[in-house]
Amino acid sequence: MENPFKKIVHNEQLPEIIKQKVLADIDVIKLALDVTGLITIKYPLAIQDFFGVKNNNKNKSDENN
Repeated sequence: MENPFKKIVHNEQLPEIIKQKVLADIDVIKLALDVTGLITIKYPLAIQDFFGVKNNNKNKSDENN
């Protein structure tokens, strides 16, 4: 059985517009991950710190030990 990857032309280059689109898509994914992390992790922690709310799960586990 022949390896299909050996049929790929090694000297052929992608057009610059395709490279730009791929990099733009990667930037959008990075931005989405940053926003998701901000909303799900950092924002609630900032609110807890601001209002002085303690995490009840940590306190309960400390009391059981």
